[in-house]
Amino acid sequence: MDIGSTVPAGDLFPIYDDLNDGILIIDPTGRELYRNKAMERLPEHLENRLMSFIGVDECACQKSREAKLVSRSQLEGWHFKCHTYGQNKLVLVKFDNRLGLRIKSLRSQFADAIRDGMPAASAAMKVLREHVNSRWIAIGVVDPELPGVTFDLAFDGDHLEANRFPNLVAQPDSKPCSHDVLLTSRLEDHFVNASELRAQGIGHVVGMSLRNHRKDCVGYALLADEEEPHHMSHRVTLLKELAVLYGPYFEVSSAQQRVRKAVADANTDVVTGHGNRRALESFLQECLEEMQRELQEADVQTLFDIHAMRNSVVMLIDMDGFKRVNDSLGHGEGDRALRLVADSLQKIDKNSRVFRFGGDELVQVFPRAGALDADELRFHINKVERTLDKEGFKDVGLSFGIVHLFEGDGTYASLMTLADARMYHEKRLRSVAFV
Repeated sequence: MDIGSTVPAGDLFPIYDDLNDGILIIDPTGRELYRNKAMERLPEHLENRLMSFIGVDECACQKSREAKLVSRSQLEGWHFKCHTYGQNKLVLVKFDNRLGLRIKSLRSQFADAIRDGMPAASAAMKVLREHVNSRWIAIGVVDPELPGVTFDLAFDGDHLEANRFPNLVAQPDSKPCSHDVLLTSRLEDHFVNASELRAQGIGHVVGMSLRNHRKDCVGYALLADEEEPHHMSHRVTLLKELAVLYGPYFEVSSAQQRVRKAVADANTDVVTGHGNRRALESFLQECLEEMQRELQEADVQTLFDIHAMRNSVVMLIDMDGFKRVNDSLGHGEGDRALRLVADSLQKIDKNSRVFRFGGDELVQVFPRAGALDADELRFHINKVERTLDKEGFKDVGLSFGIVHLFEGDGTYASLMTLADARMYHEKRLRSVAFV
C-alpha cells in the first residue's frame, strides 16, 4: 500500500500531529524523518524493539504470517502497521486498550500466585485459564533425555486433570526448544504422535518454549483447539508475556534440581514412597479451590454433575493390629505392611492419590469420584486385607471412613474430622479386637 505518495509530506504533517495513533516516517536508510505527538506515548524500550522489526520485509509484506504475529506479540499490547510512503516508510502505531488491560492483569495475577507460594507451572496454568479461552491448556516439562514434552497437568476447558493430555513426541527436526513459538494445524510436520492429538479433537496448536534467565529451555506452554481460533495475535502476545514471567521462576542448574528434590522429599513419606501429610494438605486444598471455582462458574450445573470436584471422595484408613506386627515381627515388617497397603490402595484407581497420614493411618483421595461409595470401597478394602493375609500379616485388618468434598465446610480440617469420626464408627461396628 502506498500512502501519500502524491501529496507533499509537509502538507500532511499537521494532520498527523492531531491523530491519536502514532505516526513514524523513516527513510530507506532507517533515519527518522518525522514523528507525531502520539508517538511520545510509546515506551522507549518498545520503540527500540519496534525499530528492530521494521525492515524492508515488513513493508514489503514478505515476512511469514507466523513471523509477523511473533514480532507484534513482543510489543506488550501495541500494534503497528508498516506502509510504503513514496520512497520512505510510514509506520502506524496504536495501543490496544483491551489487550493492554489483559496483559496487566496477567502479570499481576501471576505475581500474586508466586507470592502465595504456588509453583511456577501451577501459576502459569491459573493465569492462562483466566485469560485464554482454549479447548486445551497445558504446561509441560521438557525432558532433555527425550525428544518431546511431558504434561502432568492440563485444563480441558471444563476440568483441571492429571494424565489427561498426551505427551508431545517431536519430529527430529522440530524439537520443542528449537523454536520460541509454534503456530500450526499441520501437526504431522511437528509431532510423531500427531494421531493421538487429533484423536483428542485437536486441529491447531500454539506452542511456546519457556526459558530461564540463562536461556535454557525449561518448559513448554501449549494451547490447543479444534481449529485455528480467532484473535491469534492476542493469544501469542499473552503467551509471550507468560514466558517472560515464567522463566525466572524455573531453574535447572544441578544445585536447583537438588532443591526441587528436597521439596519433593519433604512431601514424600520415606516408608511408603507415597505422599506425606504435608502433600495431602496441599493436594486437598487444590481440590477444594477447584470445587469453589466450579461452583462460582456454574452452581446449578455442578450440583447435577457426578464428576464435579465436589463429588471427590476422601478415605481415611486405619491399620488395625499394626502395633502387634511391629512388636512381634519387627519394624522392618511393619514398614513392609505399610508399603503393601499403600501400593494396593493405589491400584484401586490410578487417578487417585495415596498419602500416609501418620503412624498406621493412610488417606486416599479420589478426585471427581462420581458414584463411588462406601460399599464399593469396602469391596476393594476386603481385597487388600486378603493380600495382607497372603503376605503373612494375618492379624491386620483395615477400618476406613469416607467423606465427600461437599460435606465439609470448605476446609481441610472439617474433611479430616468427618472422615476420622466415620472411620472410628466403622471400627466399633466391626468389633475388631486388635491391640
